[in-house]
Amino acid sequence: MVTTKGDKDKRPFFAIDQIGVFEKEVNDLLLRCKADFAVHSLKDLHGGFSDKLDIASVPKREKPYDVFINNANNNKINQLEPESIIGTSSIRRAIQIKTKCPHVTIKSIRGNIETRIAKSKENRFTGIVLAEAGIKRLGLNGKITQRLNIQSFTPAPGQGALAIVCRKDDSDIVKVLNKIEHKPSRKEIQAERSLIDKIGAGCTIPVGALATTDKKNNKISLVTAIYSLDGKRYLKHREKGSLEFPERLGEKVGDILISKGAMELTNEWVKNGASRDNDIIKGIITE
Repeated sequence: MVTTKGDKDKRPFFAIDQIGVFEKEVNDLLLRCKADFAVHSLKDLHGGFSDKLDIASVPKREKPYDVFINNANNNKINQLEPESIIGTSSIRRAIQIKTKCPHVTIKSIRGNIETRIAKSKENRFTGIVLAEAGIKRLGLNGKITQRLNIQSFTPAPGQGALAIVCRKDDSDIVKVLNKIEHKPSRKEIQAERSLIDKIGAGCTIPVGALATTDKKNNKISLVTAIYSLDGKRYLKHREKGSLEFPERLGEKVGDILISKGAMELTNEWVKNGASRDNDIIKGIITE
């Protein structure tokens, strides 16, 4: 078992201010030929890893949505009482929750899914927001109170998908991994990641992006959202393009967001994202 910086550092991910916190140690094993391939959560895999490695396979994507688990009752997130405590370590989720429910309190919570569920109960959190894919893979679907809609809770780019990485020159492993490639999922990921590359956003900036394929009409659509430091300003856009050219769609949406002021929002995060003066950040900066 490999322990990464992201496992050791208990701060919220956006506060670590380093790319690849869940991948570097794992990918180093590949580069040293200590492993044949590695399985990553695609949303945690940054775009600039070693040129000696490649995403050899993207298996069929699980449902990409965020979900709400209520520890107290069956109320949905928009039915919560004032000062209800919601746990998350994602700045994107924190801002989306606050935008939808300004009366709730956000607090940081880290660890694997089962740990987060246990911690939230021990600390009397009303509930937590997590990715549906992880819940489903652990067979914990029964704990889900509500699947959150993509208009208000646009998921992280790559959420729900896995990336299987190996050395480019290991043709035998590449050939095996190609057999579990799911082409529609790959195209969705290409659209989402090209958008992120275009606007220069990473895990320190709250961006949502979800692409969906329509094989019947040979189309792919991309829904996006990017938020200001205080969550009071945001840019949202939905666009369709050809399924044959998913990266062009991502780049086009990136250009549209830039024309609307996306770079001002991302620069705001780069310069001031670690400030504790912001109420949202203050709530999740420590557990």
